[in-house]
Amino acid sequence: MAPPPAGVKLACKSDEEERSACTRTRNTACQCKPGTFRNDDSAEMCRKCSTECPRGKVKVKDCTRWSDIECVHNESGNGHNVRTILIVTVVILVALLLLVAVLMCCWCIGSGCGGNPKCMHRVFLWCLGLLRGPGAEDNAHNMILNHGDSLSTFTSEQQMESQEPADLTGVTVQSPGEAQCLLGPAEPGGSQRRRPLVPANGADPTETMMLFFDNFADIVPFNSWDQLMRQLDLTNNEIHMVRADTAGPRDALYAMLMKWVNKTGQDASIHTLLDALERIGERHAKERIQDLLVDSGKFIYLEDGTGSAVSLE
Repeated sequence: MAPPPAGVKLACKSDEEERSACTRTRNTACQCKPGTFRNDDSAEMCRKCSTECPRGKVKVKDCTRWSDIECVHNESGNGHNVRTILIVTVVILVALLLLVAVLMCCWCIGSGCGGNPKCMHRVFLWCLGLLRGPGAEDNAHNMILNHGDSLSTFTSEQQMESQEPADLTGVTVQSPGEAQCLLGPAEPGGSQRRRPLVPANGADPTETMMLFFDNFADIVPFNSWDQLMRQLDLTNNEIHMVRADTAGPRDALYAMLMKWVNKTGQDASIHTLLDALERIGERHAKERIQDLLVDSGKFIYLEDGTGSAVSLE
């Protein structure tokens, strides 16, 4: 039998197995048998795969037809697992601490309900809001403010129903435990917040408002700045340009508020700003700004139905 032409391979070597037969257009294709491999270091022959790693090492990859098993030091193999366990443990501990804090707060609130189902239902909704994630604190605060009066009414009705009519003369109903936990001490200026704010001594309202722009960065949450400015009719392009021209992140809100004043002119008022905060759900920030303006003595509340103004001092 004549030998095959040069370069033609009819059969595989003893340590190989045929992957595809020889054809008129393609040579015989061979590969290493299972349990052996061939890499760049042994291109002419198949080598037997290692069965285990050296002492102090662990296997991280099985043998293939192109590479031997891969081993790493035992410490390297366990390092990732240790980090994973530590991260998971820390996350679980933080979650448990938050859960305990919420439960303690809810217990404090619920203790003032006196078994009233409507009261307990509102407490449940408030606690659920705390567990929903970022932004829930302000939402819970807003819900408390919206329902604070009804909480007192429910508890007052319970106390009055338990008394004889003859004993009601001169009775002073105390604040309920729930309202005390939720709202804290009664705010003397709470009813005043719904009245317009005006500058004291007839000062210019826009210029007086601008005196406090630096303080607003400490009150309005950072993540709400862009949303607030869009409510004040600044475009996204204007917001990005102001941020790009601002030296530090803390100065961005001041610069954007100045851009709003320059764009709007005398129509830029403290009431427009406070209404914008209300619309984006930042009622807590709105109330803190109102308190800041009044406490400074630069602004006072306008009396309902009169031209006179009053201060909370």
